Amino acid sequence: MAHVRRKFARVHKAQGSAIADEAIRQIAELYAVEKVARGLPPDKRAEIRQAEAKPVFDSLEAWLNTQLPNISGKSPLASAIRYALTGAFDAVISHNRYTLVDQSAEPLIQECFRRGIAFVNAAPYGGGILAKGPDKVAKYCYAPAEARVLDQVRRMDAVCAARGVPMAAAALQFSMRDPRVTSTIVGMSEPKRIAQTLALASHPIPDDVWQELGALIDERGRASA
Repeated sequence: MAHVRRKFARVHKAQGSAIADEAIRQIAELYAVEKVARGLPPDKRAEIRQAEAKPVFDSLEAWLNTQLPNISGKSPLASAIRYALTGAFDAVISHNRYTLVDQSAEPLIQECFRRGIAFVNAAPYGGGILAKGPDKVAKYCYAPAEARVLDQVRRMDAVCAARGVPMAAAALQFSMRDPRVTSTIVGMSEPKRIAQTLALASHPIPDDVWQELGALIDERGRASA
């Protein structure tokens, strides 16, 4: 939804469009629902989004459809509306944007879930830091990690280590356990990584570990969500 909002924001900034302004206002209502759902278990988040976000989105979709015939088809505003209403996507792939330390793909995931579009989550290790730890990989998404990210990963690693859980298992299963994520993509540098990944995917992780990791996620706030 963030990419849709940006299109309307550009139109409003350039033209002062009342329609674009109203679209932004309605999108803000979706973000408000997301704020309530933030940090809850996956099933509760899905329940809240279906109950509260879906009616808002359906209303926005219906309203946009009524506005489109009254706008010049070649205008940037019409282009933004058509983009918002497109149903052309069967699947979406996100990379490094839904991990233990970055959930900025959250609005996109929810939008895919609402529309029945498959969401495929790639790079759950954030480039390696969530698999090997910040002392071996001090980068996130292939760029130097911020100090707060390094600190958060260290604290998450400590939570996992105290329960005998590899942090890589938690990072992988964080993606796999979300019912809105259709599939998770993990890069393989050599054949033996396949067996290692399957082992991480099935490694038992106690509920209290997820609770403590969830608290660390909420403490920092869901990045850009």
